[in-house]
Amino acid sequence: MRILGFEWDRVNRAKLESHDLDAESVEDLFEAGEPLVFGHPSNPRRWIALGFVPAGRFVLVVFEHDRETCWVRVVTAYEPTSEKWWKQYDRIRARRSAPTRRRKPRS
Repeated sequence: MRILGFEWDRVNRAKLESHDLDAESVEDLFEAGEPLVFGHPSNPRRWIALGFVPAGRFVLVVFEHDRETCWVRVVTAYEPTSEKWWKQYDRIRARRSAPTRRRKPRS
């Protein structure tokens, strides 16, 4: 997913601040933190990113991505308290780093 910029306003900045995060940390997650990104389970227009902000905190970011402009609008971001997000992060990370298996050709 290509990201060229971020759209911030007082509403999404306030949501971040309520979770003791800021726009700069979330942007750093996308730019240097190699987040794991996958579709939101109940909203097809939204995405979820899991990863670490520069302070080392594990965060979940819900966002929308405009395919035309390649800009991201963060809906919210927070440290997930449910262990399911850590498990999902570990599962996806392991799947992406696992070597691909080649099938033997049929004789």
